[in-house]
Amino acid sequence: MLSFLLSLRYVMGLASIGVIAASFLMFWEGLLAIGNAFVQMRVNPDQAIVAAVLQGVDKLLFAIVLVIFGCAITVGFVASPTAHWRAQLPRWMLIEGVAELKNLFFQMIILYLVVHFVTLVAELEEMPDWNALVLPVSILLLAAAMKIIATASAHRSPGDVEATKGESSSLERGK
Repeated sequence: MLSFLLSLRYVMGLASIGVIAASFLMFWEGLLAIGNAFVQMRVNPDQAIVAAVLQGVDKLLFAIVLVIFGCAITVGFVASPTAHWRAQLPRWMLIEGVAELKNLFFQMIILYLVVHFVTLVAELEEMPDWNALVLPVSILLLAAAMKIIATASAHRSPGDVEATKGESSSLERGK
């Protein structure tokens, strides 16, 4: 039964392949957007070039994050933790657990939203109204939530949970 459960980790390899394939799509889209900026520069050199470049950079950054995410899934959850080649990998490819993967995903979303907001501002020709503040406020709220989650998970380790359980059971016995 245990060997069957351990073999299920290879299903995550399919997810990793899917994420890396999606990163290739985003690389392609980003390069096309940058190429579009070159075409626009020759035809109509104005503010539209800035927006086109930002859209391309946005897609390329997202592709890079997807590559990191896919490699982290493969190395962290699919590959054997005792493999000798893990020591040769760069730190960004090593993932400690689901909490770190969740934090990476949070960072990916915030990065995408920040670049998306800058792209939207670059595309505007007049001053934005107050409704345009919804996106930056949501970015700040997401960043604050990520910070709270990161500090809460950093303070709570499995040993702390066991110690707390032990203290509460000894308190109950003393009553």
